[in-house]
Amino acid sequence: MSGTYPSEPESWVDLLRRNGWYTVSMGKLSHEPDGYRWSYPGSYDYGRYKANSADMPFSWNEIVWDHGKWGATWYPLFAYADGTGRVRSVTPAYEAGVDADGQSLADDAYPDGQITEAAIEKLREFKDDDRRFCLALGFFKPHLPFNAPKAYFDLYAAEGLPGPSPVTAPSGALSGTVTNSGEVNSYSQQNDRAALRHAYFACVSYIDAQVGKVLDELDRLGLSENTVVVLWGDHGWCLDDYGVIGKHKVLERSLHAPLIIRSPEMTNPTAFRGQQTTGVVSTIDIYPTIAELCGLQTPEAVDGESLVPMLRNPYAPGKNIAFSLFNNLSTVRSADWRLIKVSGNYDLYDLASFPYEVEDISGENPSVVSELSTHIGQAGQRQEGIQYADWAKQNALLLEKGADSDSDTFTNHQEYLMGTDALSPLSRPGLEVSCEDLSGYGYGEQDIVISYIAYTNRNDGVVAPSGSYDLKNWQSEDLTLLDVEELGEHRYRFKFRHSALGDKAFFRLWFE
Repeated sequence: MSGTYPSEPESWVDLLRRNGWYTVSMGKLSHEPDGYRWSYPGSYDYGRYKANSADMPFSWNEIVWDHGKWGATWYPLFAYADGTGRVRSVTPAYEAGVDADGQSLADDAYPDGQITEAAIEKLREFKDDDRRFCLALGFFKPHLPFNAPKAYFDLYAAEGLPGPSPVTAPSGALSGTVTNSGEVNSYSQQNDRAALRHAYFACVSYIDAQVGKVLDELDRLGLSENTVVVLWGDHGWCLDDYGVIGKHKVLERSLHAPLIIRSPEMTNPTAFRGQQTTGVVSTIDIYPTIAELCGLQTPEAVDGESLVPMLRNPYAPGKNIAFSLFNNLSTVRSADWRLIKVSGNYDLYDLASFPYEVEDISGENPSVVSELSTHIGQAGQRQEGIQYADWAKQNALLLEKGADSDSDTFTNHQEYLMGTDALSPLSRPGLEVSCEDLSGYGYGEQDIVISYIAYTNRNDGVVAPSGSYDLKNWQSEDLTLLDVEELGEHRYRFKFRHSALGDKAFFRLWFE
């Protein structure tokens, strides 16, 4: 640590560190993998030296910086397998790593594979000393140059990969909205777009494999059940989408980034795991989400909204908008629209009809432009979420969650989550177990199904099903989500089946 210790955490990592977590950085986190802040020299390629200004001076207990043959001189972000780095307009935009015999190099021939090995070793240390930990891994790829072991190129045939979408710039787009990034021009062999696309896919699979190795080690060490895993990317990428290359714009392809959160079952019920949320979120929401998952208070100055309600139920509402900015380009994304502002002028795109910007329709929708423009520069807020305490204010009989005020065998809390009147015995949750013909879903003609109705805008609870073949010794089995019917006003009917049937099956609803 260096400098004056701040009264408030400088980051969510610092929040964890202050509360007893041991924090470790590996790779490209705040940008530079050695944790120091660099100026932006014109060459940016080589001759680098260690800077003296720490980027996050109060966040890390330990920064693991050991990338062997690349060191700081060539900078591992641009690493080629022979230990060199990028030389502008000379080194290629991609490399399929092979040895002298033409065989694929191992994963650790590049920095990301080495980060993975270091992460696995660090997890073993944490297991041995039983410490709470925050292990932050910043993988470099799929950043340019698109370098990976040849084995990952061999996963794909270049001619079979999906092409760009959309293929041209949106009609009517304001000047400056759709521009090529100059980044790709720093490399040779960058004009073969099919080869670039092939290399990009290879790099994505290379990183998928590294993430898988780390998760496998979490499982092997028995750390998975009480470890939160968050995977996210800082931006998207265009490979001839809109007819451009790169990330430096505010279109959907550049801003839509991966965000996957795996949390313990008490927050993310097994029945909903793997379900993609549809609500609008931002990467600034990661801070308050991690804080809540770890039982910590988010500092008041922090923007963003906790995503825990959406982890509990992926159909819970997201935020009203997400705001993004790049240079003089700013944008607001809602569930259905993207508004882009360039030097005081606006474009509007309908993303409910097609997932990417196709045609500016701001002239036909002035009211939408007017409403969305008021959110420029805002962080956005989650929509219409309520708490039990607010719901219970309508009657003193409802204040006790565990009480059954109308004596219908359902507690007040259960009726709150399922949207029924907890003061009327005639209003009972819509819960059904039945045998149904599911051949239309590709299953059997007589399968056991559970269906129930629940509200998804409850910020402090969830209803989720669990299944077992043994009633006395409950062993939860995987369930298959068959159908979700939206009933309006945040009410949904959920329909599940057992993933494999025995002679008998049991369901129960889980309330939290």
